[in-house]
Amino acid sequence: MSIWRRCLQSLEIGAGRPLAVRREKLRHLGLDRRILFASDLHLKKSGPPKVVEGLLEIVSRERPDVVLLGGDLVDWRTGLPTLNELVREISRRASVAAVGGNHDRWIGLARVRKAVLQAGGHWLDDEPFQWAQQCVVYGRPDQARLRAECHVLCSHDPSPPSAQLGFDLILSGHLHGGQFVFYEYNGRLYPGAFLYRWNGLRFHDGANTLLVSRGVRDTLPLRWNCPREVILVEI
Repeated sequence: MSIWRRCLQSLEIGAGRPLAVRREKLRHLGLDRRILFASDLHLKKSGPPKVVEGLLEIVSRERPDVVLLGGDLVDWRTGLPTLNELVREISRRASVAAVGGNHDRWIGLARVRKAVLQAGGHWLDDEPFQWAQQCVVYGRPDQARLRAECHVLCSHDPSPPSAQLGFDLILSGHLHGGQFVFYEYNGRLYPGAFLYRWNGLRFHDGANTLLVSRGVRDTLPLRWNCPREVILVEI
């Protein structure tokens, strides 16, 4: 196969390819629970349908205990009904909790929050959500900790694991993997990591684990060697 054909196969224009499911495990927790993390949906009026349907198909197939939406949920106000219907459909299959991102702030966090809450989801900036007997997810690191065996932080922007002490798992998005990936080194994706240190996949600092998603969709729908994804975490 020629180098040009390989390059073309790594190129994605639009959101035409199926969402990838990236599988991660935190074996030491041993709680037999599954978290599906979907960040950076960037929804608009039309969906797009392939993105919405693809996410619902993954939720139905993988049967997670909870679905966490990691911010940048909509790109336009016209995407709010799409978000509402998506959360409603996911809620029929699993618990749903969400945080906002920078794009959501542009639209208005109150509007995005309302769309999530009206559909039966939980807004993590309001309060932590105990989604299983010993598992709690938080939307901010400064929220009061509940008694639990597993503490998860769902935060749109990645930050050093050492800055989020006391969380077994930190889930973030925002960076989209840089959308163009030329190579990976020490868990970081380049050239994006030259600009953003946490542009990568998985980072550890003691007992803390940070997983960064490459995102479900992009405002500028152009990628190379950087698959759109959700993360399925077994804990």
